[in-house]
Amino acid sequence: MPTNNASIYPLSCRLSVLFSAAVLTCAALFSPASYAKQECSFDALEAMENDSGFFRGFTSAVCKQLPHQEQFTMGAYLQWTGGSFAGERRYTLRTVIMDTQTHEIIARHTGSLSERPGLIVEPGAQADQVNPIQAPLWIDTANYKLNSDTRALGVRIMAQQHPDGAMHYESDYLSLFVHQGRFLIPMVEKLPLYYWKIWQNEQSSYNPARTSDVAQSEASDKSSMAQRYIVETGKAALHIEAKQHRGFADLKLLTKTKLSGALPKRTDSTQSRTIITRLRFDGEGYYILDSGFGDKRDWQSTERWWKPW
Repeated sequence: MPTNNASIYPLSCRLSVLFSAAVLTCAALFSPASYAKQECSFDALEAMENDSGFFRGFTSAVCKQLPHQEQFTMGAYLQWTGGSFAGERRYTLRTVIMDTQTHEIIARHTGSLSERPGLIVEPGAQADQVNPIQAPLWIDTANYKLNSDTRALGVRIMAQQHPDGAMHYESDYLSLFVHQGRFLIPMVEKLPLYYWKIWQNEQSSYNPARTSDVAQSEASDKSSMAQRYIVETGKAALHIEAKQHRGFADLKLLTKTKLSGALPKRTDSTQSRTIITRLRFDGEGYYILDSGFGDKRDWQSTERWWKPW
């Protein structure tokens, strides 16, 4: 039987003006109370399972009626395909468009998702007021209008957790699709919208007495790292630009970062930076044209960008 145990969070979007062109900025707002907003009906779950042709059941299903085409509903779900242990499991990631009334599947795309350290799917976990969690999948129906006739539809993978001992990681991966006939054409695949980085080699305010308890604490989790090092976190928003290439608009990903953690006493914690990543359509999909992160997404840079005081 299909299951639908994911916990869903709302998406808020705001319009702004940049370079005299309307652009869309989206930000995730996490609230367990919004779970029902992307919950699938039993008929929708049954239609997706029948369409998949894979009757081991599936999980993490989400559904959302399209705001600009209410006759259609978008759905996405995961199907386990292999691997027994957390961190090693493999899934089929299926995205569909169905008729809102009859639940007939009219378009589909089949992708894949593999777990790894820091990316663990927890489909059975439930969010509540005390322990809010992120759902593995989220349907993003922001107005990603690639040209006057084409609006892209998004699916976000939000199953990333901080890997033990990692100095940097990415999460909140966005994929964009265009609906054409019986197909969902992938345009952007797994573009990360969040990152977290430790500046390990920068002087911080952390200087405790070296005891065994301190050493044991330092070897553990993300929170202890934030107490010892300067931390940079970044959230990104995707913008549609006026300039087009091969009939589709260029995209600009603006990642605004901020500092936290063990900042030296005189360091201004309000300092931030905005990194620009540009994407362009090449006739088949979008590729990264250039990025302020250096080599595509190089979080390994060791050149400090902020003023220490």
